[in-house]
Amino acid sequence: MELFQLRYFLAVAQFEHVTKAAESLHVAQPAVSQAIRHLEEELDVTLFDRENHHISLNSSGKLLQSKLLPIMSSLDRLPEEIKEASLKQPVIHMNLRSASAIITNCIIAYRNIHPEIKFKLSQKPDDPTADYIISAVRSDTELLPSQHLLFQEDFYLAVPANSRMASLSSIKLEKTAKESYVSLESNRPLRAICDLFCQSIHFTPNIVYESDNPETVRDLIAAGLGVGFWPQYCWKKPSPDQVRLLSINNPDCSRQVIASIPKASAQNPAIMEFHTYLTDWIQKNLLSE
Repeated sequence: MELFQLRYFLAVAQFEHVTKAAESLHVAQPAVSQAIRHLEEELDVTLFDRENHHISLNSSGKLLQSKLLPIMSSLDRLPEEIKEASLKQPVIHMNLRSASAIITNCIIAYRNIHPEIKFKLSQKPDDPTADYIISAVRSDTELLPSQHLLFQEDFYLAVPANSRMASLSSIKLEKTAKESYVSLESNRPLRAICDLFCQSIHFTPNIVYESDNPETVRDLIAAGLGVGFWPQYCWKKPSPDQVRLLSINNPDCSRQVIASIPKASAQNPAIMEFHTYLTDWIQKNLLSE
């Protein structure tokens, strides 16, 4: 049995008139007659009593009609139900301004467990649609009730392995006044934090290379073209034969990576469940290393 045959049958059963049924279906009358005939042949029963160009449902036809009506009604509702279900699928609108690689890895792990949760990510400085925001502030910043610490990380001074400073274990930032710096561009959040470190001791680094790409910054430092700030967790540890990381004694170069959860978002079970997962995931996969 084909689906169109069953639809044609129900239309003829409703009108008990082939021509009217064909008009309601917007098909030719012979196509409807042929479909009914093939359906009766396949079922090996007659579904209509035919007399003087008039047809009416017989007992077999009435039985088939009673069985088909709820099935076809369910099929007719199915597209709308699927659409409604997709609209109700939980979506977390995340503004990802810091630690993007770490958070992305966590999202991948989370969706392996909860594939029904969707994420929409943005990196705009201000995204009014975001209901979960990842950003960073200096370590001495007092957090608001809506802000939650995910982790704290130090910044190192990264120097080429062949640099005269490579043998040092730590350094004061002011001692690098004559060094060439490689840095992210000024519109990047990580750069803004590093600028605050420098401003706190009235230090202006001699930036000779800027890039919007963190990988480019890392490669330029490894190539010996300058020194630069290197976050403890958000960037992978470099190969020691290319780059050495020095602790910075002065000033305090560290930041808090935080999740900001607006009041309305805090009432959303999907968002809060992900937040709990994220904090646990960071503890297990980042801070315990």
